[in-house]
Amino acid sequence: MTNKPITNHQINPKVQCSIVNLRFRIWRLFGYCLLVIGSFAGCISEYNLATHQEETFLFDDEKEMKVGEAVAKQFDEHYELVADVDVNERVQRILDRIVAVCDRKQLVYTIKVVEEDQMNAVSLPGGYIYVFKKLIDKVKSDDELAGVIAHEVGHVAAKHGMKRLQSSYGYMLLQAMAIASQDADVVAGVQTAYLTLMLAYSREDEFQADRLGVKYLKAAGYDPNAMAAFLAELQKEQNRGPLHEVNYWRTHPYIPERIAVVNQEVTGKLEFKDYLNLTGQQ
Repeated sequence: MTNKPITNHQINPKVQCSIVNLRFRIWRLFGYCLLVIGSFAGCISEYNLATHQEETFLFDDEKEMKVGEAVAKQFDEHYELVADVDVNERVQRILDRIVAVCDRKQLVYTIKVVEEDQMNAVSLPGGYIYVFKKLIDKVKSDDELAGVIAHEVGHVAAKHGMKRLQSSYGYMLLQAMAIASQDADVVAGVQTAYLTLMLAYSREDEFQADRLGVKYLKAAGYDPNAMAAFLAELQKEQNRGPLHEVNYWRTHPYIPERIAVVNQEVTGKLEFKDYLNLTGQQ
């Protein structure tokens, strides 16, 4: 049985009312926060090749790489890294092929393998990518591993990490202004509205990174179908684990939703089963 996401009518009515009634005030405050941020940092407007949109950023590539380097240093101190030469050469070889066809070739990409018993991979601003050893042990081919790495490169290419960072800056200012206003309703509504916005934003990031991943796999000569195949294996791994209560505040889409998006990107059409997975009509 496929778990369905919790719909809006299942959320506490008071929370819904708070979101609706305070949306205008919150967005007005949020817009003011962005203006304040812009006054302290030189905003950069550029055309993002990955998203095909004109976007505004607080940091240029050089500053983004410095941010990523600082975070990566903390990451390296927290986790044990795999020193095996063959493993590191394998992921580096795949990364090089993906980067050669991605939309942000100007960055210096770094990939490391983490000695952790987790099926996970993460990307940081500036081109830092980490793949967990258990995930590498589970993939059946370089094509599947390339799918994972291409997805993470997609996050970097679309600047998802930097966008979340900018959002967090705005949120901190927004919270400060809400508290200063001494309006209890505003203070209560800011947290809920922010989480709602970040939930949708983060889930769309995942879909976009999957689409970009498929694009890069095709261009690099890897089998794009391998991405959906590995996601299916992740679904099996999840099904074998303990049952988890459906959480509305999750930041990742359900795996069947991601498989549907990947299949559509690969074939250019949406099959009936994938349509059901995307719409939750199962």
